[in-house]
Amino acid sequence: MKTISTFLFGLFLLSFGAVNAQNAVAASVPNAEALISWSTEIYEFGSIEQNVPATAEFVLTNEGKQPLIITDVKKTCGCTVPAYNDEPIMPGESSTIKATYNAKKAGPFTKTVKVYTTLSDQPILLKLKGNVEKKDEAAVTAEPDKL
Repeated sequence: MKTISTFLFGLFLLSFGAVNAQNAVAASVPNAEALISWSTEIYEFGSIEQNVPATAEFVLTNEGKQPLIITDVKKTCGCTVPAYNDEPIMPGESSTIKATYNAKKAGPFTKTVKVYTTLSDQPILLKLKGNVEKKDEAAVTAEPDKL
């Protein structure tokens, strides 16, 4: 009986230590999203022309006390091309992430760009929204000199 009690007490201590270790890690980056402020997280293009690239700009500011690095920016489709600076962003400084969208199909769209930073393993989601207008074929044939 003493062996079982000792075993259960040891198991309790191990699980208590594991929970405290997880809490300590979580506390080391308190609410990572609060350490970054964004000019916007949803960029509304409105109407854009089909097959004409349009670029959105998202400005982020490091509100924390440590340098921040954008480690990766991933697109969710082949029609979006992200661009960013991977240099450290010092506290109080800003950086811009650009996302260029080139629509092949007409109609409404919502695209997502995932931003990874040194603050968290979870990405910050930035959205591109708008409506792609079909190119007017009559306007293209009426003005051949401007092509």
